[in-house]
Amino acid sequence: MKPPLHVFVLTYCRKLELLYGSELIFKTLRVGFPTARVTVVDNASLPEVQPRIAGLAREHGCEFRPLAAPGVEHADFLERTLREVAEGDGGTVVFLDPDICFWESCEGWTFDALLAGKRVDAYDDDMLQAVSMPRVHTSFVWVPDARRLCDEIGRLRAAHFDFRPFLSFSVKLGDAWIRYDTGASLFAAIRDRVVFFSSEHRDRYDHIYCGSHLDLLEPRMSPALRDLTLTTHRHAREGNLAALKGIWRQQERVWAEVYRRDA
Repeated sequence: MKPPLHVFVLTYCRKLELLYGSELIFKTLRVGFPTARVTVVDNASLPEVQPRIAGLAREHGCEFRPLAAPGVEHADFLERTLREVAEGDGGTVVFLDPDICFWESCEGWTFDALLAGKRVDAYDDDMLQAVSMPRVHTSFVWVPDARRLCDEIGRLRAAHFDFRPFLSFSVKLGDAWIRYDTGASLFAAIRDRVVFFSSEHRDRYDHIYCGSHLDLLEPRMSPALRDLTLTTHRHAREGNLAALKGIWRQQERVWAEVYRRDA
């Protein structure tokens, strides 16, 4: 019997001009997940925005859960939701950012792993002045079995009581700043049981990145990365989805050049 599939989308809009980043996923959500149970959790967006997101969620057959201010930290949301599913009917959990477009169904995917997603290698992050450690990108995370992953996190905590699997933090080691972005600690602990999305997986969706906080990161971007990101966001804002299809390949090329790492 196929395990139940639970899809969660965490929305957050802090500026009206960035609302398109929270709305984007609804344009193609049921292409990527045509029959799945989807829960949209709004993380204390602007009061004038929440009704709009709620309407889109219900229009596409999703459960809507608004969170009161100040909302929840991303790391806590991921871990609490995993635990909620594990303690309920169990099954597969998928976490999605709202600034994603889908081109084909992903519902039939299966992974023999504790975790699956887009591979992010270690790189020198000029924007945050740190070496960013490898991880699975949390814009699209696939947990094949919520109970298995929660059990593993419990075993890790039994040996390391302060282990926070999803916490994002930076620490200075010697002369270097090291950054563990969201989920990097978990990846480091279970990397032999992680599967990365293949090119075939990646061709089924695209992600514009920075959908809720472009204004904060744009000033720190290199010229090449800024140009690509602004162009991608303009397409999303204007509803030009055709221009977004396959953009991940160009993103990989630019990032490889900017961060001097293999794509």
